[in-house]
Amino acid sequence: MMFLYQWPWLSNYNKVIIFDIMLQILFLGSLFSSLLTIYILVLKRDAIKSYADYLLTVFVTFLSWNVVIYLLLHYGWILDVPYLFKTAAPLAFILPPLSYLYTRAVLFNEKKLKLLDLFHYIPFVLVFINYLPFYLIPVPEKRIIIKAILSNLDLSYTYQAGIAPEIVTNVLRILQLLVYTGLQWGLIIKYKKHNKVFQIEKQIQEILSWLKIFTWSCTANVFAFFIIIVIYLSDISLFNHSGFVNIIPLICYSGSFFVISSYLLVHPVVMNGLPFIKYKDMETNILTAEISKIPFIEEDFSNQISQIDTYFEEGKPYLNQNLTLSQVAVALNLPVRDLSYILNNYYNYRFTDFVNSYRLKYIINKFNESYLDNFTIESVALESGFISRSGFYKSFKKLYKMTPSEYFQQARTN
Repeated sequence: MMFLYQWPWLSNYNKVIIFDIMLQILFLGSLFSSLLTIYILVLKRDAIKSYADYLLTVFVTFLSWNVVIYLLLHYGWILDVPYLFKTAAPLAFILPPLSYLYTRAVLFNEKKLKLLDLFHYIPFVLVFINYLPFYLIPVPEKRIIIKAILSNLDLSYTYQAGIAPEIVTNVLRILQLLVYTGLQWGLIIKYKKHNKVFQIEKQIQEILSWLKIFTWSCTANVFAFFIIIVIYLSDISLFNHSGFVNIIPLICYSGSFFVISSYLLVHPVVMNGLPFIKYKDMETNILTAEISKIPFIEEDFSNQISQIDTYFEEGKPYLNQNLTLSQVAVALNLPVRDLSYILNNYYNYRFTDFVNSYRLKYIINKFNESYLDNFTIESVALESGFISRSGFYKSFKKLYKMTPSEYFQQARTN
């Protein structure tokens, strides 16, 4: 976007218009990506739905809501829904803890929220209480305040809508961002220090790359908010885009939101997480008398592979048309992430393709037993677990590079 400022033949007004259009397109595209990311994380049928995934889903949802409120304010649509004004402010204080807890959950394979983790949400509660009087004022009065802010958007950062002055919440927010961003980087550095070379190093690198990008995006928000504070203290209009400094916060916000909301769509393997994480005790801390733990990777997963083979060959779960990854994980008493990782990296199959490969073997065995002399291929396909004729044909051609008719004709000839 900065290339606009290198075009001297464009007036400042036209540059602002073009920049604004590009920025809003980026925000809208990011919102669409965030919806797809949420669907993949927790709504898709075969989604892993781990504790970390739920944390990331809440993070992306709240981040998206902040962008929605920004767009409503930017275009003046907030006047149609004045009761939504300032609803994003408390959520901004829950995003840093969520990003930290998500990073920790991925690296340490955490399964649930700890009781002490509730303290991370205290700033959110305090800020919500701070703005509670504003939320309770009548809508007509709220609309008057919003009209004044729309006439000067800088007031959105300076108008005292809560009990405490706005500068207090702004300073607390940047301090919170600094603390939690530092904690996130600390987790990544600690993990890399204790985990050097592994059999499944490729997957570890994928996850660490994502967490670094995720944390860099959070760091960009720290930088953006720092610029906002500097502009605020310098008594310069934040929404006057004639200067380079003024547009940096919006570039940081829009860029980081786009990266976070779209990365998993391009790198779905990240959602497999870090499989086979166990823990080992470090030395007891003399001061706290606590045993610190660090994660390490269990490299030998031959037992799990044997479990999967036995279950599918003897139990024939693939005959169930509605079989899901979660059902198989429960039956094998394996974490869903571990099962998904083995299927992808040992068998080189996605779950659906892995199950369909067993269904196709079942059909071919029926052919070898002359079962197809009395029944059609389609009926046997449905018996094997396929939901539809088209799904069977598509899977067959994908695995054997020919249609069922061609395959069986060739088999009869041989």
